[in-house]
Amino acid sequence: MNIIYFFQIVLFLFTSFFCLSCKDSTKLQTKPNEIIGLASVIQLNTEQANIVDLNDYFTVSRSIDSLIFCNKKYTTDSVGCVRLTLPDSMDFITNLAIYYGNEVYGIPVKKPSEQLMSIKFTIQETKEVLVKGEFSNWLAVPMQREDSVFTYQQLVEPSSYQFCFLRDQKEFITNDYPKVSNGIGGFNNQLIIKDARVSNPSLNFKLNSSERIVLNSNDSTAFLLAYYNNTLIVENQIIGAGYTLDVPIYTKDDEVNYLRAWVVSSTGCSKELLIPFIEGKPVMNPDLLPRDEPYRMSMYNIFVDRFYDGDSTNQPKSLDSVLPQAQYLGGDVVGLTDQLRVGYFDSLGINTLWISPLVKNAEGAWGEWKQPYSKFSSYHGYWPVSFTKLNPNFSTASEFKELVEEAHDSGKNILLDVVANHIHKNHPFYQSNPDYFTSLYLADGTLNTERWDDHRLTTWFDVFLPTMDLEKEPVYEMLSDSIYHWLNTYHIDGFRHDATKHIPEVFWKTLTKKIKTNYIQKGQGNVFQIGETYGSHQLVGSYVNSGQLNAQFDFNVYDAIMKVLCDNSSWVTLVSVVDKSLNSYGDHHLMGNISGNQDKGRSISYFGGDLNRGEDAKVAGWTRTIEIGNEEVAFKKMRLMHLLNTVLPGIPVIYYGDEIGMPGGNDPDCRRMMKFKALSQQEKELKKEVASFLHKRRNSMALIYGNLHWVLVEKDILALERSFGSEKVVVYINKSMESQHVTYNGMSFELEGLGYKILNFEK
Repeated sequence: MNIIYFFQIVLFLFTSFFCLSCKDSTKLQTKPNEIIGLASVIQLNTEQANIVDLNDYFTVSRSIDSLIFCNKKYTTDSVGCVRLTLPDSMDFITNLAIYYGNEVYGIPVKKPSEQLMSIKFTIQETKEVLVKGEFSNWLAVPMQREDSVFTYQQLVEPSSYQFCFLRDQKEFITNDYPKVSNGIGGFNNQLIIKDARVSNPSLNFKLNSSERIVLNSNDSTAFLLAYYNNTLIVENQIIGAGYTLDVPIYTKDDEVNYLRAWVVSSTGCSKELLIPFIEGKPVMNPDLLPRDEPYRMSMYNIFVDRFYDGDSTNQPKSLDSVLPQAQYLGGDVVGLTDQLRVGYFDSLGINTLWISPLVKNAEGAWGEWKQPYSKFSSYHGYWPVSFTKLNPNFSTASEFKELVEEAHDSGKNILLDVVANHIHKNHPFYQSNPDYFTSLYLADGTLNTERWDDHRLTTWFDVFLPTMDLEKEPVYEMLSDSIYHWLNTYHIDGFRHDATKHIPEVFWKTLTKKIKTNYIQKGQGNVFQIGETYGSHQLVGSYVNSGQLNAQFDFNVYDAIMKVLCDNSSWVTLVSVVDKSLNSYGDHHLMGNISGNQDKGRSISYFGGDLNRGEDAKVAGWTRTIEIGNEEVAFKKMRLMHLLNTVLPGIPVIYYGDEIGMPGGNDPDCRRMMKFKALSQQEKELKKEVASFLHKRRNSMALIYGNLHWVLVEKDILALERSFGSEKVVVYINKSMESQHVTYNGMSFELEGLGYKILNFEK
């Protein structure tokens, strides 16, 4: 045996034993911190090369000595990557041990779960049939032909997948597969791929009289894999009905640490158990969590120009060629600070404010809407002409700093919306460096605008919005420095990143590395980054990991909720999508559960029927006055959406005005001025219920860290459970118009039409 390899094994065993032997009186001298945050789980796949970029995890990857995975030694290549070989026999989840100086770090590795998906279509006298679906990010791919049978095969994660066929550039579906709503007035086919795991063991915990963690599982053969932060503390331990676990206690450590664990059997693995610790003790009271603890976040999306006018002197003059709904309306940072001070967000239960872009934008009127004719002002903030200067219509530097200080003093986080994909053509950087941008025209001579999927990394959003070529080092270095400037200057708590999927990964990795090494690791504070990507779970998740973003908005869950509440789809539709999100992003992901956003028609107008799911909501917003419709139905459905966003795993995100049910079509009609006064009784009641949901979540460890279990899934009735230690929250929802009789755990109760019931238990 190689002598270095032998001593590394001895060091690993000693470190593991030492961690397991730590009692309350034992203090470790230092906290291993070369990995910032919890290391994202490595998901292996069957076909592709399993190359892991360890620069995503370590700030200095060259200090890695070696790695052990499935009893095999690995070393990194010259750029800090390692290629893991998939063993013939591998547990559902196992550990990658990384020897780094005097420390041994551990990263969980999941076995491939892909299954072969096969789609077939039979037709005579046709040379070519294409298929597109969630598995291809809705890009059309050719099917293989044999006589009259067309076949498409692909390895995919177990889940449900929507798709359709194309022939002669026309989309169609068949009767060979189930038909489901596509959410925009039409239908797709659906195929369900089953998981190879046939029986997953459970993993739960309780505290003993000494406030130590006691783990238990329903499978006496399942073994434990447990980490404290990014150090493996237990491996291959059969735990049975009870196993008392000790964790390290670090000196001078008042930050949140995490215990995360799984049990693994021959037939499956449990959900991840996640428990926060402070100073070596498990946190059972959410009030002990710090302001910037991401799992406790509840987010409010503020469209600055449309929220509240606190300074009437900073508004630009109206533009003659722009209709009123696309003008600057006067909202500013002073107004936002005013609402912060009067306690608007405290009363609602919000602790994180996501602010639309504050960077200086193009002046004048741009773009075009033909019927009725109108151009647009830059009130939205997405047409930058500077990387670091503030928009004088919104804020001065002192006003923004005052907002951040006020927010922090009142226990709130500030996330700033930043634009990394494009700038306005009047930006000095474009005028002096045109070679640093992608081409407006494709090779075939057609415009490279709004090519969201087939040219997603180069497409322009409009002819006056050049897309930066962020594959080029001078560009991604400059832009990441400029975004870091906002963090370093104003000490905000993170970013919402616009158009994430249109930006190459090298930019996100560069920015995140700078944030970790220059800010977080130097004790300046935590930084939370959340992105915006429309697409498949695979595409969305490719940006969420230790090297890039903490989260993205889960538009797929939003779409599923809309299908259930608007299209009368079964609750099975939502459950399948939520399960796909949990499998893709983790049992304790931080994805944003949205009530709507600035690029969609208002949810309540869909719920009430004044907006039709099959119509163009943008055209509707320009050409007619959109209200709610059936208000009785709409407000009840709106509260169900807020409830779901609050109790499902992830971060609840309220688009401004959705807490009172503001109506509207799509952009710019979904961006009306916020309403604070003269609320109707229904608006007041909705706001009160939304506040009750958010306050319940912020005071419940089960709703913050608890695992999700489905209790009942029927067409009209959904029941779910979130549990954490001895706390359990059960939620029943009835989406039908008729009352339903429900029995749970020996209790019977009536659920009114479009009603809900929240049950709290101590197990």
